[in-house]
Amino acid sequence: MKADGQAPVLALIGLRCAGKTTVGRALATRTGARFVDLDEVVALKAGVHSPGEALCSLGLERFRDLEEQALVQVLDSAEGPTVLATGGGTVERVACRERLAGGATIAWLKAPLAVLRRRMLEDEETSRPRITGRDEEEFISLERRRGPWFAALANEILEVGERGPDELALELERLWDR
Repeated sequence: MKADGQAPVLALIGLRCAGKTTVGRALATRTGARFVDLDEVVALKAGVHSPGEALCSLGLERFRDLEEQALVQVLDSAEGPTVLATGGGTVERVACRERLAGGATIAWLKAPLAVLRRRMLEDEETSRPRITGRDEEEFISLERRRGPWFAALANEILEVGERGPDELALELERLWDR
């Protein structure tokens, strides 16, 4: 338990395709913690099947509204150890950054841009709509904008590289135990 009586939450931040969901699930399995994918909570709130569908049907601003509501809900309702995979853009709003900073231990999964682009192209099952409209430059643009927020929030930065989810989950488990 945290000093303020809240259940401990480990929030994973990073750009899309950094592995937040995959690593988060692996960590939750290792530790017996509850796993929450914030994008899935948003899709559920929107009444659609996927975060990509929610973004397309709602528009970016309404999606961010639901994301902020979902973040508050998850952090306020954590009754036991919880691993939270945030959406890549959760840090876009000041209110979300403040809620994360005040309610979770935060790990930034930092992956090289080449790895992020490759993973996005290989992921045929997940609907990931473009945000900037530019394939090649999207990750560069998003990293420039979000990177300083990720760095400011992170209690720990994990260089993802080509490491697998189990290796990263083990490293995160050690962080969380501290």
